[in-house]
Amino acid sequence: MKAFIEFGAAEDARRAVHALIARGYLDLETHGPFPLRDEDAHAPRGWFPAAFFAFGGGMFALVAAYAIQWYANVASYPLNIGGRPADAPAAFVPATFETICLFAVFALVVGFLFAERLPRLWQPIFEIDGFERASIDRFWIVLDLGRSTTVPEGVIRDVAPLRPVRMIVGEDRT
Repeated sequence: MKAFIEFGAAEDARRAVHALIARGYLDLETHGPFPLRDEDAHAPRGWFPAAFFAFGGGMFALVAAYAIQWYANVASYPLNIGGRPADAPAAFVPATFETICLFAVFALVVGFLFAERLPRLWQPIFEIDGFERASIDRFWIVLDLGRSTTVPEGVIRDVAPLRPVRMIVGEDRT
């Protein structure tokens, strides 16, 4: 169950965020035309498992690129030119490096799409009337109330003094 709280001004929403955090509501997210908290604007971004996607793609590319070049130059069609060895690892470095970069970035993009569950053209929050104004002039705070089937009266009591434009309580369908 989630509570969706709408505010008309940024300063009202900013005060509400700080008041709700002070009251112990830590599982909240904000929607608005700009970040309401300094922590949101300057928070370190990133997803650590994305590094594993990139590393896995790069290692796959390293093995595949080197194996293809080795097979083409040593096993499939070896040429003896000037007594040089057919297996010349230094000659394989540029193409292998480019392949590593290509596959690592491709794996990173696929990992990002997987992590964000994209492409997703619709979200349940878009069904709230007026939510589209969150990108123009409204500010929304979404409180996650957990798995409770009834709205705790304490939430309504805590939110009412913050003077929201409106408060909507609904099921989390994501």
